[in-house]
Amino acid sequence: MTQDKKARKCQRAVKAMQQVGHYASHVMGGPEDHGVWIEVWNKDLGTCHDFRIHDEEIEWWQAQLKEESGIFDGINDSLTDL
Repeated sequence: MTQDKKARKCQRAVKAMQQVGHYASHVMGGPEDHGVWIEVWNKDLGTCHDFRIHDEEIEWWQAQLKEESGIFDGINDSLTDL
């Protein structure tokens, strides 16, 4: 899978997560290290924790993106070769 496809999948996953109210971001740890981080707020403790989600979760979330046009852009590559 090309780096562009990996980046697009991460960006789509972030967008999908944000559509349902999650605080998420696409982060590059290196030239070939694309990832998605989610922030989780703990109301009782008044703290925020950041977690990097797994490739399988990126795959699932990016497929959930509801485009305004209703057209899925066809990024169906597996993340197993990330």
